Amino acid sequence: MTRRDARKAVLDCLYENEMGGEMQESIAQYAGRKQFEFISSFVKMTSENRDFCDKYISRFSKNWDISRIGAIDRIILRMGITEILVMGGEKKIAINEAVELAKKYSTDKSSAFVNGILDKIAKEKTDVKKEKEGEKNG
Repeated sequence: MTRRDARKAVLDCLYENEMGGEMQESIAQYAGRKQFEFISSFVKMTSENRDFCDKYISRFSKNWDISRIGAIDRIILRMGITEILVMGGEKKIAINEAVELAKKYSTDKSSAFVNGILDKIAKEKTDVKKEKEGEKNG
């Protein structure tokens, strides 16, 4: 299983969870696979940082209420934000992988939308730890 395949598995798990499925069951289906630890930690981190990610999506998706963004696009954006800001992943790789997921599993316009938002977020120099601490203390 490649990293790209693993990201698709993360998308599947998060989508199942979004639609009311049990996260642990979604993750468990990948047990024993080469990228299991990556899938498991990525799904958990994205879920744990959902509100944090949604604030960024709302901030950078001008004239779009987050509830109007399709579920797949929201999940892909959350994955990209988590990979860039929380996991400290390589920005270009995270954005490219998110765009590829959007091209393959969402609408024709989704890849440009995802690219635009993640690119803006990646360029903003935000101290994530301070922002997350503010959430805990606020």
